[in-house]
Amino acid sequence: MYMYIIYMFHKAKTEKERQKIFDEYLLGILKKKKVIKTNKKIIDESGFSFDPDADNKQLKGAFNNYVDTLVVKNYMIEQLQTRLKISKSLSTQFVNKLNGNQILILSKNFNDFIKYVDDNHNNINDYILMSSFNNLQKDYNITIQKEKNMEVI
Repeated sequence: MYMYIIYMFHKAKTEKERQKIFDEYLLGILKKKKVIKTNKKIIDESGFSFDPDADNKQLKGAFNNYVDTLVVKNYMIEQLQTRLKISKSLSTQFVNKLNGNQILILSKNFNDFIKYVDDNHNNINDYILMSSFNNLQKDYNITIQKEKNMEVI
């Protein structure tokens, strides 16, 4: 690629053509840098990110220490991935969003949660869509009720 640019640069006859080739070359380099930066950001955010200082404020005695929490989180990620047949990144993102008390509740009722999803839905996506629709419907009903209250006033 670099040799091609040099060849094209020397082949250009006017300063304007050379400037255009040089600008395109720099633009290509900047685009590559941006792609690399974006990919690095995605990689940094997709891993198992656990900040013990931030979660210690939320734990409130749910687990004895960081290692206990880490073990429970890894177990839940593995189980979600294998039993619900979802990607590791999706299960990791879900578990990492839970605070210490939510992890404790889910760990105590984990088998019930998995069984509920398996029994009542074809797959995890059905469960997600139904939960999202129920939230939407609840918000819609609240909005309609507020409008009715405003009409009464």
